[in-house]
Amino acid sequence: MTANPLRQVFMMGVVWFLTNKKNQPINILEIGSWSGASALTWGSALDIHNSGKGTLTCIDAWRPYYNQNDMNDGIIREINEALANDEPYKIFKQNLKFLPATVKLKICRGWSSDILPSLKRANFNLVYIDGDHSYKGVLSDIQLSSGLVKEGGIICGDDLELQSHQVDLAVARGKPHLSKMIDKSTNTMFHPGVTLAVGDVFGSVSSWFGFWAMQKKNNQWEKISLKGMPPHIPSFLSLENLIGLKALLMERGYY
Repeated sequence: MTANPLRQVFMMGVVWFLTNKKNQPINILEIGSWSGASALTWGSALDIHNSGKGTLTCIDAWRPYYNQNDMNDGIIREINEALANDEPYKIFKQNLKFLPATVKLKICRGWSSDILPSLKRANFNLVYIDGDHSYKGVLSDIQLSSGLVKEGGIICGDDLELQSHQVDLAVARGKPHLSKMIDKSTNTMFHPGVTLAVGDVFGSVSSWFGFWAMQKKNNQWEKISLKGMPPHIPSFLSLENLIGLKALLMERGYY
């Protein structure tokens, strides 16, 4: 399991958005790392846009988190089994060997609800949320990490396929614990917990193919534009991914 390749292009874009002529280090906090694909993306972005200057703090328990009531899904069972065997963490450590040497890495193994309150406030330029996808989990991660973002910094996350104004809220709120469900009006798979939590806290957000972001300005949250973003594609992706992504980005006017 890796981060969506197309979303990774825009993840790199928000690092470009944060860079300035002072070329100061960019501190990134990642909540939910799995096998390290998104962490490598942040490292690649720092390398390309900020001369490799920055820190990356990764929070993940790498422990089974689905309960027995959710185990009717084959993929969920596979995830829990892999976590029980420590496989994702082992792969994560192998993958992070390819992080640029200039990027300072800190690994915090544990639940975000335990670790986030212990971190220094207003210390991160970017916080990325991709952990527990239940409504309770996403809402907790947003609330606990919002104060960790510096003025002018970014809070962002993954798996926002549909925003709250695009779904039947009554249906979504009926099953906020589900990892995924289908929106019948559009026949689109989405993560109800992500949709509801992001909508309840921020309302409509800036988003690109399921990756979302908001900027802190005067202790308020505002949308951002990535217009003019250089469309860099993470180099560790497969050739098939590179060709397909470049074609789609050209179609959307990024080349």
